[in-house]
Amino acid sequence: MPAAASISTETTGVILAGGASSRFGSNKALALLQGSHVIQHAATVLTKLFPQLLLVTNSPDSYRFLDWRMTGDIYADSGPLAGIHAALRTITTPQAFIVGCDMPNLDIRLIAYLCNLAGDWDAALPWLDAGPEPLYAVYRKSCLPVIERQLQARQRKISLALEQLRLRKVSQQEVLGITRDLMTFHNINRMGDLQLLLENEPGRD
Repeated sequence: MPAAASISTETTGVILAGGASSRFGSNKALALLQGSHVIQHAATVLTKLFPQLLLVTNSPDSYRFLDWRMTGDIYADSGPLAGIHAALRTITTPQAFIVGCDMPNLDIRLIAYLCNLAGDWDAALPWLDAGPEPLYAVYRKSCLPVIERQLQARQRKISLALEQLRLRKVSQQEVLGITRDLMTFHNINRMGDLQLLLENEPGRD
């Protein structure tokens, strides 16, 4: 597999932090896990991989502590697809690795694998047996026309955009050859998801 450093000039590391966290009950990105904010876990991994970093958020004051470049949605109230759009409009690299703020178990090897995939595709993403992981994926700027048209039509579903893009689907078998399990995709939507990770902190019985 190519060294992680080889992705640095071609890819920007992006975190989306625009969700309402309605199921969690408060801002899940700022919940504490192992002594750090949940978002900090993802930020630490991406900082190791990419010299160019971007946070997409409509609440920049909440994330000043990251010291990242920030941008906001261009299309308001349009969900994660608007975040992907804003990222691709902002970055100066040909592509971006885009991840949600609520995924604290990012795997450096899998991210490097996704970023270095060859081929004529618009987006590369894990396509697991349970379905795709569109917020753990690489998007090229060639995605913009499709996403722009969809947002102008007030269609917010990422799945609809994926249907119109050239995809490099990374199978579950491919993923497991790198990660050995699927815990890297564990995200935090409810308080119980955070509690599950807290119970598995090192040093706990």
